[in-house]
Amino acid sequence: MYPDSIKNLAETIAHLPSIGKRQALRLIFYLIRNQDVRRQLIQQLNELEKKIKICERCFLPFEGPGQLCHICSNPSRSQNIIAIVEKEIDVFSIEQTNSFKGTYHILGHLIDPADINSYNTLRLDQLEKRIRRLPQQIADEIIIAISPTTEGDLTAMYLERKLKNLAKKISRIGRGIPTGGEIEFADAETLKNALSNRR
Repeated sequence: MYPDSIKNLAETIAHLPSIGKRQALRLIFYLIRNQDVRRQLIQQLNELEKKIKICERCFLPFEGPGQLCHICSNPSRSQNIIAIVEKEIDVFSIEQTNSFKGTYHILGHLIDPADINSYNTLRLDQLEKRIRRLPQQIADEIIIAISPTTEGDLTAMYLERKLKNLAKKISRIGRGIPTGGEIEFADAETLKNALSNRR
């Protein structure tokens, strides 16, 4: 029904979060009608491909020199306090509070109870290697800063078990975030309270 080029692009766009096949087609037809927006999008995607790097320590995307992001390379940030988050946008949400002076570890996803492989792709090997490189070979604190959803609670329990020998203290952010809520959508004050009230 659709030309192959439109069909193929729709399938790719439909892989993006919160976008289904019908929405993907709407976006494509909008871009076909609006040449300036289409050209600008192509240019900016090319820039993204050329300029963005992934921090080799915490997995945060960044621009600039070196292999570490601006947080991991900042000498005033504590490398001994690590907040574990699900996704990149959670880092930016927490940073807006101006109340956290440690560093981060981005899991990339939460555990899916229906997918046994989701346990094995949480980047925990990289986190362990990073902690073993610390002078004391143990973190002062690991904060599990994960949204209190069903998958988030399952992931948090798994992390507490797996990481118990890697930190003097393991805490979870307080329940300023409502059950079922996501860090990405919480306001700065709620996140600040959740960090302060971690247990």
